[in-house]
Amino acid sequence: MSLKKILKKILKLPAVICCLSFLIYVYSKIAGITCRWKMQNVQDIVEKLKDNNAIWVAWHAKATMMPFFWQKFFNRKMAALVSPHHDGQIIAHFLKWYKITPVNGSTNENPRQSALELMRALQNGYDLFISPDGPRGPRMRMKKSPIYYAQKTGKPIICACFSVSPALVIDKAWDKTMITLPCSKGVFALTDPLYVPEDISDEELEIYRQKLEDMANALSIACDEKVGRDPILPADVNDIKKKRD
Repeated sequence: MSLKKILKKILKLPAVICCLSFLIYVYSKIAGITCRWKMQNVQDIVEKLKDNNAIWVAWHAKATMMPFFWQKFFNRKMAALVSPHHDGQIIAHFLKWYKITPVNGSTNENPRQSALELMRALQNGYDLFISPDGPRGPRMRMKKSPIYYAQKTGKPIICACFSVSPALVIDKAWDKTMITLPCSKGVFALTDPLYVPEDISDEELEIYRQKLEDMANALSIACDEKVGRDPILPADVNDIKKKRD
């Protein structure tokens, strides 16, 4: 058996997954506490959502610090969609350290069951977190799932984003993952709530999907620019079409 296969087996052991997730949790806490953060529209949203739960979306590249901000500013019941695969299970354990409830599933695998569980969580008073370009992209392109949940439940959608400088950006990753470095300067920002009417057509649903994508992208680019970074940009639409054809 090759060393690579042995390492893969080791990384799938429950004890190893638990240890890795704890180390990631500790690192994210240290990074979050030591960074100098500027907040935008955060307190206003805290006030607006005192008596209501919501659907939160953040691009996959910039989801790593969201549990830290959630615990710091909201500290309410939260459920998050995670992949049932190995990497997703590390994330699921990481979320548990932040007292966030993971829901196994994805928009690619068993989407109906995932949707039912997430709808149930919203109805039971949980806030819901989704990375709407995960788990495999295309980068910063919105799937319809957040719009669907908002339409069916009447809950608002809020886009969340952060950016830091300096940071480690994994350029070879499909999403260009941003990893916060301790003692950086950063910004954490939220959009105003977006509500989706219940009785809309499929064409109008697409209009809301595009509107939400534009909101999330504008927020992400603005956060990058505020800390002096070159923005992480969405995957090229023409490239996406070529891959589908």
